[in-house]
Amino acid sequence: MNEEDDRLVSVLPIHFSNALSTGVQLHQFPLLTRPLQVPPSASASGKRIRARLKPSSRRFEVHVPVDTRPEVWNVERSNELGAARMEDDKEKNQEQEKLKQREGDPPRLTEVRLRSEPVPHQGAYVLGIVRDGE
Repeated sequence: MNEEDDRLVSVLPIHFSNALSTGVQLHQFPLLTRPLQVPPSASASGKRIRARLKPSSRRFEVHVPVDTRPEVWNVERSNELGAARMEDDKEKNQEQEKLKQREGDPPRLTEVRLRSEPVPHQGAYVLGIVRDGE
């Protein structure tokens, strides 16, 4: 990168305020390697990304439907992971997820669950909002 590529594009006035500080939460998913979006196969069947806040445990969960296209989906592994999630939820006394299954079929994994973990605050966070050029 040279000086020509690193040129000043605009100057914005900055106004500091703590007005939003009590209602802002920061959620990062550092291991997520692609944009958080509904896979094409799930979108075609009307599935959406869902989220829920669990105030008593101070957790935030995002539920993303899985991509069931044959070229990227392994049915056997889905059954294994669905059974493991059901056991894990029972052990942790969590609300049972609605795992899609027919009578006699093993539980299948139908979504990926991204769950928050509390991290101690280090430093100060700043949120910037640009509105009408300011």
